[in-house]
Amino acid sequence: MLSRAFGGYKSSFSADLSVQALRRAFGTLLQFDRNHQAHQLHGHPVSPDGFPQEHSRGVPSACMFEPTGTVCGSFDQKLATLRSIGDCVSEYELSVLLKKIPVPVCYVWCDPSPWMHITQGVSMTSNVNKMVKAGFEVKLLMADWFARMNPQITMKVGSDLSNIQTIGRYNIEVWKAIGMNLGGVEVVQLSDKISCKTDEYWSLAMDIARKSDLSRIKSWLRVYASKDPSRRCQGSIDPYMSREFSAAEIANPCLQSAGILLQKADVWLLNLDQRGGHILARQYCKHIERETIPIAFFNNVLPNLLEHPGFGGCNDTRWTIFMED
Repeated sequence: MLSRAFGGYKSSFSADLSVQALRRAFGTLLQFDRNHQAHQLHGHPVSPDGFPQEHSRGVPSACMFEPTGTVCGSFDQKLATLRSIGDCVSEYELSVLLKKIPVPVCYVWCDPSPWMHITQGVSMTSNVNKMVKAGFEVKLLMADWFARMNPQITMKVGSDLSNIQTIGRYNIEVWKAIGMNLGGVEVVQLSDKISCKTDEYWSLAMDIARKSDLSRIKSWLRVYASKDPSRRCQGSIDPYMSREFSAAEIANPCLQSAGILLQKADVWLLNLDQRGGHILARQYCKHIERETIPIAFFNNVLPNLLEHPGFGGCNDTRWTIFMED
């Protein structure tokens, strides 16, 4: 059904999952929204018993998450909308920010990928629409510069920046098909930001590396950079990761942290892969006694996608669902 909704994109991966399992995923996500929000965020909620296509005689609707206006309610209602997004680092700081700044700026870190996981597609669309609805100025930061360092991507499309940016535009079309409110967001390329502020970026990255604790970086890598996806998703340490890390692996969180601090953002919407970079950014800000410390939300991985939830691999093609499936 997803392949019909997204214009016939074909995937090179197979997902051994039943339609019932996928239906449960959408039903759980929508029920989660209803329990945590004061107002409905989507104009046409999907019933847990089926897809929108099944209620329109097989004709796909224009989108799965149709955006509406901003939240016009109390401070508590706006905070409730934001709480439904996912884990928030320092809710107290978020409350102070919302009272202090009428229109906060939210940057959304997006890793261009030719294989968009359903969480990156569905959860990010839902969460970006919530940010827009809560009155944030939202900017999608396409991390094209970091994608060049991903061997899985470069093996498929090469390291040419224009090819990676083409993948990013494809990702945007997928979000548009699901119903992301692209009219309320601005798309920016990280490579453009770094090119305009090259000296500032590299000076910041080097200073973060000097002031960061190496053991903390390695500890984060052993949990979140595990080669075993089930361990990575469950936050447990892979014994294999007790090995020594390469310089590139250790430098990557520092580079991500510099990319976060380079932007003039009040709030970040991140994936779990950026948690290490965000932690380093907060520690660095406290170390230099910086007045503003980046607040972050982390996208939740969609629950109940698998027939056997014990197999929690987020990126394992044997039991993962991609947006092209």
